[in-house]
Amino acid sequence: MNRPFLICRLQSAFFAAAILAVCASLPLYCDSAPPPPDEAAAVSGASDDSVEIADLKREIETLRKRIGELERRYAGSPDALPQAETDSSIVAPPEAAEGTDHASAPEPAGAGRALLLPDISLIGNFLGNLSSDKRSGHRNSIDVEAVELGIQSYVYPGVKADVFIAMPHEDGHRAQVEEAYLSALNLGKGLSLRVGKSKVPFGRVNQLHAHSWLYVTQPSALANLVSPESLIGEGAYLSYLAPTPGKLFAQLDAGFWTNPAEPEFGDPTDPSAILKGAGAAFGDRFNTLRLWTSYPTTERSELELGASHAWGSGAIPPAHSVRSRVGLSGADVSYRIFQGNNKRLLLRGEHIWRRADHGAFPTARGYYLLVDQRLSAYREYALRYDWSQFPYAPGLHESSISGIFTNQLTEQTYLRLQITHGSRPGKSHYNELWLQWVWGVGPHTHDLE
Repeated sequence: MNRPFLICRLQSAFFAAAILAVCASLPLYCDSAPPPPDEAAAVSGASDDSVEIADLKREIETLRKRIGELERRYAGSPDALPQAETDSSIVAPPEAAEGTDHASAPEPAGAGRALLLPDISLIGNFLGNLSSDKRSGHRNSIDVEAVELGIQSYVYPGVKADVFIAMPHEDGHRAQVEEAYLSALNLGKGLSLRVGKSKVPFGRVNQLHAHSWLYVTQPSALANLVSPESLIGEGAYLSYLAPTPGKLFAQLDAGFWTNPAEPEFGDPTDPSAILKGAGAAFGDRFNTLRLWTSYPTTERSELELGASHAWGSGAIPPAHSVRSRVGLSGADVSYRIFQGNNKRLLLRGEHIWRRADHGAFPTARGYYLLVDQRLSAYREYALRYDWSQFPYAPGLHESSISGIFTNQLTEQTYLRLQITHGSRPGKSHYNELWLQWVWGVGPHTHDLE
């Protein structure tokens, strides 16, 4: 044990015992008159207190002798009690100014290194599927759809680093960097900046990871016209939080991106090949703009509106060497009613248009409608209707209706059941059942729904 520390503890015990003895003895001198007969019990209690006081005095004397021995033992030795020194190069932590325990003694070297450790998290997304469409890649199987490792930390005041490494089923669970970006959260005057590889701000849910969705499968309009999961680019986007009157919220996001990965899609004349939509199919550089606003219509309701646009060059199948200007436009509306006791009703709709300069492929469009009722912190039901055309298969479309039930086990773990009935090219009627199990460990943080 540290010797100065032991001496200080003994001194503290000595003074505490002395104060306790004085406080305990005060009642004895409050009234010198003998107690009345009916207070005999009180007199007996006072005698007991006298015995306790005598014991405390003996303990104090013992502690005093012990302190004297320690002081004589270490007086003049190399390990004598150190004198407090002030180093002008040491800056007190902010907590010291607030009167916390950090102000009482400086931390030893290396004691704050734990603050430099990043937040490390792991998310697993398991899927089970039964389908009457034999072309489904997940048909009658249980798969580890994806495992995601998240590493997040502040690298400077107001600057945060986020890296998400994904191991998806479709790539044989080979590790790949899904996102890696720096966020400057407060540049002043309502501006913030994100730089790196990121899910781009387009549409209402594109920046959400799949395990943060309110459903198992991506709405077909987004899968066919934007991306099977998320539209991702390498670049930067600037966000501007506009000064608005009252409770109105308005934010504008402008991004500039490159997409080094060549888009993959099959022959558009083959119905089996169009189940996985081409999406935006940006092949090189593209840009994004998104404006979104929200306003609390009442104390328990909120209306949210969004408009998005993206443009760039894209490849035309089946010869990817053919390029065309591609434009994406989207509009979304969400209305929430907060019903108390963790209940919430969400109404949402989103419409997407995809235009290409190539004359053989006219504008394709699609939309989805979602009703989601949260009954408690653990139960949630939803109904979703999808309708979508295909960008490189004019005249063809698909539609479906899905019922969704979610059982939230913890904040990071849930079970979800989705039943879908629909129609698509090559299969006029199909039925699917999806069972999803998402689990997480660590302080995993994303934009949540």
